[in-house]
Amino acid sequence: MTETSASAPVPLAGASREARIGRRILERRLQLILEYSRRLPLNYLGYILVAFIVWRQGVELWPWIWLVLTGAVMVYRWRLGLAVERVEPEVQLQYLPRLLRGFDFNGVSTASIVPFAFYAPGDFAPMAVAAVLMAGCTIGAASVAGSQRAFVGFCTLTFCCLAGGWAWRGSAVGYMFAAGIVLVYFMLLATVRDQGRMLHKLMNVLDDNALLSEVVRQERDRATAASEAKTRFFAAASHDLRQPLHALSINATTLDILARRSPDPLLKEVSRGIGSALRQSSGLLDGLLDISRLDAHTIEARFAPHDIGAVLRASRDEYAALAAQQGLFLKVTAPETPLWGLTDADQLIRIVGNLVNNAIKFTTRGGVTLSAEAAADGRVLVRVSDTGPGIPESERERVFEEFYQIGNPSRDRSQGLGLGLAIVRRTAELLKIEIGLQSAPGRGTTFTLHIAPAAPMDESHPAVSTALARSFDGTRLAVLLVDDEAEVLSAMCTYLHQLGWSVKGVASGAKAEQALAEGFEPDVMVVDYRLREETGLDVIERVRWRRPLLPAVIVTGETAPSRFREFSTVAARILHKPLDGDRLARTLQEVVLALDEETSDAVAPK
Repeated sequence: MTETSASAPVPLAGASREARIGRRILERRLQLILEYSRRLPLNYLGYILVAFIVWRQGVELWPWIWLVLTGAVMVYRWRLGLAVERVEPEVQLQYLPRLLRGFDFNGVSTASIVPFAFYAPGDFAPMAVAAVLMAGCTIGAASVAGSQRAFVGFCTLTFCCLAGGWAWRGSAVGYMFAAGIVLVYFMLLATVRDQGRMLHKLMNVLDDNALLSEVVRQERDRATAASEAKTRFFAAASHDLRQPLHALSINATTLDILARRSPDPLLKEVSRGIGSALRQSSGLLDGLLDISRLDAHTIEARFAPHDIGAVLRASRDEYAALAAQQGLFLKVTAPETPLWGLTDADQLIRIVGNLVNNAIKFTTRGGVTLSAEAAADGRVLVRVSDTGPGIPESERERVFEEFYQIGNPSRDRSQGLGLGLAIVRRTAELLKIEIGLQSAPGRGTTFTLHIAPAAPMDESHPAVSTALARSFDGTRLAVLLVDDEAEVLSAMCTYLHQLGWSVKGVASGAKAEQALAEGFEPDVMVVDYRLREETGLDVIERVRWRRPLLPAVIVTGETAPSRFREFSTVAARILHKPLDGDRLARTLQEVVLALDEETSDAVAPK
C-alpha cells in the first residue's frame, strides 16, 4: 500500500492481514509526521542561522527572501498539522498525501539557498550551512517513519546541491566533502529503509496482538455469558424445584406434630423419614441459592468487631449433634480472652459451618477441631482440622469448584451437591479472608482462615450476637395468609391451627381486604410473591391502606438476586421455599416480637 492510497481508509473489520498492517503503518507514519509538524517553529531557528551566514557572505537580498519563502512553507505545514489533529481520527489518514507534499515543498525551498553559500571564497560558510541543513535533514528523516518517498522529496535536492557545490569548488578538500555528503545521504536513505522494514515487523506483531486480544475478549465474553447463564439456571432451577416442595414441607411439619401425639411407632418413623428427606432437599436448594446470590454480588458484608472464639463455639454447638451421630468428636481450642476480628459474624459462621459440615461428611474416625489464635502479623488465625482421608495435592484447587467432590463417583446426594467449598471461597472473598489448605492423603485436612484484627469492643456494651437467639413464650398469633395455591394455603392453615393460632387464609389481595373489613385483626401477614393476578407486593400495598403498620413476611420461590433488595424495602422477612412449619412459626414470632420491642421503645419515658 502506498501513501497516496490513504485517502481511502481500509476498514479493519473483514480486511486482509496485509491491508490491516498497511493501514497500521500509515497510522504510525501519520502520528510521527504530526509530532514533527509541532516542532517546525523550533526548526525555523536553524533557517534563520543559515540566512545570516549567507548574508555575511555578501548576498544582500536573497537570504531574506529565502527566509520568508521557507517560513511560509513551514507555516503551511505547521497549520496543516494542527488542522489534521482537530479532525476526527477516522478521517485523519485522508490528509497524509498533503502532509507528504509538505516535505517536497520544504525540500525545494531549503535547497534554493545552498548555491549562495558558495558565493564567496572560503570554507566556513559552506561548511556551516552544510552542517545546519544536514542536521535538519537527519531530524526530518527520523520523522518520516520509513517513507522513502518523503525522505527523497525532503532531502535529495539539498544533498545534491551541497555535494555539487563542494565538487564545483574543486581541490581535494572539495571532492572529499562532496563524497562525504553523498555517503551521508545514502546512509540516511538506508536508515529510512530499515525503519520501514522494522515498522512493518512491528505492525505485524501489533496485528497479532490485536487478534489475540480480540480472541481473549471473545473468550472472556463467552465465559462471562456462561457464568451468567449458570447463575440464571441456578435461580430458575431453585425456584421451580422449591414450589412443589413447599406444601410438602408444611404438611411434613404438621405430620410431625401428629406423630408426636400418636402412639403409633410406624407413623413416627414415616414422619422422621419424610422430614429427613425434605431437610436434605432444602439444603441442596439452599446451596444453589447461596451460589446464585454470591455470584451476583447481592450479599453485603456487615463488618464489625467480633470475638472469633465465640463464633467457633457457636458453630460447634450447631454441629455437635451431627458429629455425635457419626461417632466423631467436635471440639474448640481457643483462648478464654476474646480474639477480636473484623468480620461479618453471620457470614463467618457460614464459612466455618460449611467447613465443619464438609469435614464431618468425609471423616469416619476421630473428629474435627476448631482453633483460633493470634498470628504474628496481628491477624486472627482460625483452623478447621479433621482426621479424614485428606486431599491429594492434585485435587486441592479443584475442591473449590462447583459440583466437584472427591470420593463420591456415584453422586450420593446425602453428601450434597459439592457446593460447600465453592460457597466458602466466594464468601471468604466477600469478607476479604485469606484461605489456606494443608492436607495429605490419610493424614487429614486443615483449612486456615486469616481474619483481619479489630479493636476490642467496649465491655460496657453487650457483645454483638451472631444469630438471633430468643425463647418464645408460646404466645398465639393471628395470621393473615395470602396464597393462590390451594394446597399450600391449606397446609399452612392446618399447621398454624395445630399450634392453636388464629389463621385467615385467602387467595388474593381483594379477599385479604375483605377479611380485614369483616373484623379479622392479624398480628402479621404472610404473602406469597407470585400470585395469578397480582404480586405479593401489590397485596401488601393494598392491605396497608387499612393497616399501615401491619408487618409482612414474603414467602417466595424466587431466587433472582435483583428481587432481594426490592422485597426488603416492604417486608420484615423474606422466606424461601420449601419452608417447614417450625421455621415459619418462629419467623412470625420473631417479627411480631421485634415490632413489640420497637413500639415499647417508642413509648417508653425518656
